Amino acid sequence: MTDYIFKESPLSENITYAYERWLFHYAGHLQLQSSGTWRTLYAINNALHTIDAHLHVHIEGPCAESPVRAPFGSFQFATTMKPVTLYKFIEFTLGRVRDYGVTELNLTNPPTAYQSGYIDLLSTFLINQGFEIIEAEVGSVLDVHDNFRDGLNDWESRRIRQAESAGLTFGILPREELEAVYTFILACRIERGYELSIDWETLRKTVEAFPERFPLFGVMHQNVMVAASIAINAGNGVLVNFHSAHPRDYDHLSPVVMLLEGMTRYGRENGYRLLDLGTSAVDGKPNFSLLDFKLGVGGTPTTKFTFRKRW
Repeated sequence: MTDYIFKESPLSENITYAYERWLFHYAGHLQLQSSGTWRTLYAINNALHTIDAHLHVHIEGPCAESPVRAPFGSFQFATTMKPVTLYKFIEFTLGRVRDYGVTELNLTNPPTAYQSGYIDLLSTFLINQGFEIIEAEVGSVLDVHDNFRDGLNDWESRRIRQAESAGLTFGILPREELEAVYTFILACRIERGYELSIDWETLRKTVEAFPERFPLFGVMHQNVMVAASIAINAGNGVLVNFHSAHPRDYDHLSPVVMLLEGMTRYGRENGYRLLDLGTSAVDGKPNFSLLDFKLGVGGTPTTKFTFRKRW
């Protein structure tokens, strides 16, 4: 790979990335995940003086992982990178990680729909190099440029019309309402016997670090919140419906359908490609009622794989 240098940080200041990094790959987010030992490995394009691939790994004893506490981590690479170069970079990182005394490496890739074909390529190369899949999590995405209502099944189409007739309205909420939105979603989840994957203090610190990355959305009925979402601008044109909910009293109107329609419109108007509807899994198993709902609003299935390699 004479056109490339594979190395560990630090880098010279005039090196730039050949791609937009995912939010969860920024140094500030890595430190929010854990303040422990992080190692970063890079593939540097000599001709263009760019970073064409990288991997952040957190090391604790004999185990390394990416991410620690985030939806995904793993490798990120420029789609212009030749497959053989990516393959060789993965080989290099495995050798270097093993030199750190690591005997187990866990990586969670982005959902395959985020970069159709390229995430599949990465998954294949990881398997080729001895990784095994230890978790497969089903999710679904919407193309924000599609007509949302054209994708609704008859049941959800009827309910969104009923919600409109009842006077429900969608809105973008100010950032100052973050705690109120979190409390609302938490209460709705508790009502249904579920928990949230993030506590208030962690969410507060994350939003403070990346205030422009967490838009808030709501559906109101006579000035009362009846559905809400905390979303994430994950980067590369992907808006993630991180957490959303509505109370049981409004099940008959399914206000989350109106919420999702508003979010797709927001995404279309603000340069996004996809709205990630989030996971449809609980404890590593499919949540079929949730998956059916997301497919019923026009979602396209996608899968997020977690890999493990042991030496």
